[in-house]
Amino acid sequence: MRVLAASLGLVLLAGCTTPAPAPSGSPSPSGAASASASAGGSALLAVYYTLADRGTPKLVREFHRLAVAADTPAGKTTAAVAEMLRPSASDRDYRTLWPSSVRVTGSSVEGDVVTVDLTGLTSGVGAEAEGQAIQQLVWTATANSGASRVRVRVDGAAVESVFGHVSVKDPVSRAPAIDTLHLVWVIGPQEGETVGRDVTLHLAGIVFENTLNYEILQNGKVVRHEVVTLEPGHPAMGEKKVTVRLSPGTYVVQAYEISMADSSRQHVDNHTFTVS
Repeated sequence: MRVLAASLGLVLLAGCTTPAPAPSGSPSPSGAASASASAGGSALLAVYYTLADRGTPKLVREFHRLAVAADTPAGKTTAAVAEMLRPSASDRDYRTLWPSSVRVTGSSVEGDVVTVDLTGLTSGVGAEAEGQAIQQLVWTATANSGASRVRVRVDGAAVESVFGHVSVKDPVSRAPAIDTLHLVWVIGPQEGETVGRDVTLHLAGIVFENTLNYEILQNGKVVRHEVVTLEPGHPAMGEKKVTVRLSPGTYVVQAYEISMADSSRQHVDNHTFTVS
């Protein structure tokens, strides 16, 4: 698994049910669009990918520090969407649903609508995946623009559908989190992050009775297991922070829900991290 070199915190994103981190000097509670680009024309931007959950792609999120052509909501949206279209996730379990030929040529923001112009649509993704592919774009573009809806253009022109099955004739809003997001997220430590011995685990999920399990493994052996209660809880994406003290080494934290039907682990997300 590759390294994501950003240490992230988390606050609730106003007006939706998915958490958004607030690193020092970066996104405020109003969303990633308010992040200040650092010197050198870069910004820490939200990028959505998918993680297969029992064969169905569900949205997950990473924050990447990216070069931006302009320190504006449109500039940040273009950079984030360009990253989303590539196989660029730090966690190798995460995927983009978009064909490798697709590129973003620009973005603009007017009122509550961000327009994203795409090119290179030479192949489809299939009817089943198309809805989530569009939502991957919508969640990424709205997170970085501050807009609430996305207008899709292809080679500068309006289209009825991007891949032939889902309408984008009108601006598209985020679908409900419970239907769209992976239901368990490990927010922190991020994949590949190096942290101190007092490790803050940041977990989130939409789970039954707000009950989430996590465990920490080293060399395949469980060194800690705990059941935690998320707040505010279903149907919102609840959160929980837990601080644990660990010896130096490499660990895996994984979070999951226990099925009430058969006690199996569901919606598993995990990150590998290093304690220095």
